[in-house]
Amino acid sequence: MDDVFIAGVGELPQGRSALPHTMTLHAELARRALEDAGLELDQVDAVLTVSPRSDPYLIHAAALAEYLGIQPAVAWTLEAGGAAPASMVETARGLIRGGSASTVLIVAADMPLGAASRAAYVTALAEAGPVHPELEVPYGPTVPAMFALVARAYAQRWGDIEEQLAAVAMHDRSAAADHPNAHHREPFDAAAYRASRMIADPLRLLDCAPVSDGGGALVLTGTPGTRRVPVRGAGFATGHMHLSAAASLTEFPAGRALDAALRQAGAARSDIDVALVYDCFTIAMLVNLEDLGLAARGQAGRDFLQGRFGRGGDLPVNTHGGLLSHGHPARAGGMGNVIEAVAQLRGEAGPRQSGQPMLAMAHGMGGVFATHGALLLGAPQ
Repeated sequence: MDDVFIAGVGELPQGRSALPHTMTLHAELARRALEDAGLELDQVDAVLTVSPRSDPYLIHAAALAEYLGIQPAVAWTLEAGGAAPASMVETARGLIRGGSASTVLIVAADMPLGAASRAAYVTALAEAGPVHPELEVPYGPTVPAMFALVARAYAQRWGDIEEQLAAVAMHDRSAAADHPNAHHREPFDAAAYRASRMIADPLRLLDCAPVSDGGGALVLTGTPGTRRVPVRGAGFATGHMHLSAAASLTEFPAGRALDAALRQAGAARSDIDVALVYDCFTIAMLVNLEDLGLAARGQAGRDFLQGRFGRGGDLPVNTHGGLLSHGHPARAGGMGNVIEAVAQLRGEAGPRQSGQPMLAMAHGMGGVFATHGALLLGAPQ
């Protein structure tokens, strides 16, 4: 039974923020989400956040509540990497169903450009991120290098993938061109892709998501409404933390997360009308689509080349441009996927709109294919 709804969403342009600090960004996103929901700040009785790298607090959600001038019963900060948006939505469902809260404000945002710097963020990610301090760091891999390792393994198994990776990058940029909040909207062609500098062979600059200021906010409630999107299902899976401990370099557990969400929703993969897939690198798009069971093994790249995942294709994917072009706001990565799912289901995506979807999937991933969350959202009734 659909008894929890996304009532409001808030987003700002991704890229370099002109706001003075990260807490201001959180507050503005919260204001926009509440306005979209038609609710007031004093109605919020639970606040959930992730802890941004640019603005660390011992209990970040409590700091945000204090900044907003409210005293909610619940103020929790969750850690799940790029799967955090899905985990926060599931936590909100539990709070509402259990009676601990009636209106839950979720904010995931970060300012790695405006409050720190791109270089500082990348360095911090390598030091505190998914690279094992004893078994991997001494050998020098960066986070892009870990994804490049997966790309090499994938190519060894399925053949040359340069054209397929280019197709993913161009697909996302084309989609982002129609999104006013996207970090990168300028089109590029295959020649420009090949000319972009190598970051970690075979991944080029245009294979990598940008470092963005931004994020988003959601408001969840137990009351339905004409623009309120029901949460139909949620599922999660964890395979490893460090890539050196993974059972495979080409197959990971995203499909288990979607299986669980589908069971909750009483739905099948064929019922999904639009898919928002975590794509911090182009290779992540290919592998995640196949792990999710939305493309056959070794076929995702060819599906992009054939237009299957385009706006008018069999299964529209990342209609907002994904992390690769819409933007990757550090600890808030993946929030854009949820917000785009809501926009599509409401029929409010403007030129990006893909028909009249009834079921959308928003996928999030933490680490190097380590943790996964899948949300299934339905159209408002």
